[in-house]
Amino acid sequence: MMNQLRWAVSIALVFAGQVGLARAKPYSLTAESAPGETLRVEVQLDVGGDLKLTEEGKVRTLKMSVSGKLVYDEKLLSGRAAPEVSDTEPPQDAGAAPAAELRRSVRRYKTAEAVIKIDQGGVEPKLRGDRGLVLAEAGGGRAMLCSLAGPLTREELDLIDVPANSLVLDDLLPNRAVEIGDRWQHSDDLMAALLGLDAVGQSNVFSELKEVTGGRAKIEFSGRVFGAVGGVATEIEVKGKYRYDLAQRRVTGLGLLVKEQRSIGHVSTGLDVVAKVQLALAPTKGDQELNEIELDQIPPDARQEMLLLECESPTKKFSILHDRDWHLMSDAGDLLALRYVERGELVAQCNVSALPDVQPGHEPPLAKFQADLEKSLGENFGRFLEASESGDSAGHYIYRVLVEGRVSELPIEWHYYLVGDRQGRAAVFAFTVEQELAGRLADHDRALISTLTFADRAPETTPTPAPRGKRAASTRGKHHSAATRGAKRR
Repeated sequence: MMNQLRWAVSIALVFAGQVGLARAKPYSLTAESAPGETLRVEVQLDVGGDLKLTEEGKVRTLKMSVSGKLVYDEKLLSGRAAPEVSDTEPPQDAGAAPAAELRRSVRRYKTAEAVIKIDQGGVEPKLRGDRGLVLAEAGGGRAMLCSLAGPLTREELDLIDVPANSLVLDDLLPNRAVEIGDRWQHSDDLMAALLGLDAVGQSNVFSELKEVTGGRAKIEFSGRVFGAVGGVATEIEVKGKYRYDLAQRRVTGLGLLVKEQRSIGHVSTGLDVVAKVQLALAPTKGDQELNEIELDQIPPDARQEMLLLECESPTKKFSILHDRDWHLMSDAGDLLALRYVERGELVAQCNVSALPDVQPGHEPPLAKFQADLEKSLGENFGRFLEASESGDSAGHYIYRVLVEGRVSELPIEWHYYLVGDRQGRAAVFAFTVEQELAGRLADHDRALISTLTFADRAPETTPTPAPRGKRAASTRGKHHSAATRGAKRR
């Protein structure tokens, strides 16, 4: 009996060992892609929670929600080769995944729209059809999007620059053989690119291989991230699941839940929100224009220009281009108010406004511009530091006046520019900067004014004379229309 018992126990131990070996089978979770591959990407974003802003020194909380949808075809301009990993090799020690390389792609957006509700109001931003061809780059903790067809607006950039950038999803993989239950940590750079943060100071996000069935791996990840956006601190709790296709060697879907608490900043509101992102990827064929684009067709110096954002005055009298450190704060009436924030610090503010048109040849002289500035500054005026007149290649005349003064005993510099054309149109740029920060403003003021474009005027037409006997009736109709338009405006 004892011998039989020992035999039975031995058989059981051998069987258990075989089961253990079967369960310990390693799976190679590696990413592989080649330049020219095209994927159809569908993204659904839903956000709900509170938006916080400061009004007269007090924090005000508003309910907000976002429902957005993106659909685009993405052609990879740079690929990645899978490392040599054997499924029969023992798994490596679980640890941080390898650093990601810079990825590039070009996207054709089919759909890019959202419904944003804040308190009692809301907006429904959309991507202009002629801006739908977009260059994307991701790596080193940063993600960048810009249109190949022309500058985006800040609203358009915010619409398409959502969490879970499809270019970085494969970087979630360990790129090695792992077993069911193995975990690996994600780098701070990857979390910054995945969540759209400027920087991550600390994170502890881990992925774990949960199961493999039908040639598909199910992976879950979770953790906390402490980072910054525009110099504003943010704390994020992240949970998610993603699918990996062993045959395609790529991530084919992701579900992401983000709980974020963001402080109020110089150019951004505070947030206490929950965001849900659902993303699906599948091979597809792009359109002809998308398929013909190659990375070497895009000069590196042209990419800097493509990063500029477009901003148009509400009355459409003029438009400007600005780099992404400038942020639009207000566009009330015919005034644009922007702030320049560098590494989270407010450096300067710029107000841009159109002047009333004057008859060609009756432009105000520089001396009058100076006198008007001194009068408008009143007791804050100190002295003129510089006053000059120049022109540019667009045919604009430019007055530049630097003023020194004080506001509440704080030393201030004002950089004023009057930019006009010979058709009688003009706009004034007023830059306000603390004297100790004037060096950091550097030439950013000149760069901004150099992009000014006045709107094209409709060609003047000679009115067709009314037939004899009908002129009075035509005049009455014109007066009636003008009165009606005036009533509607009132």
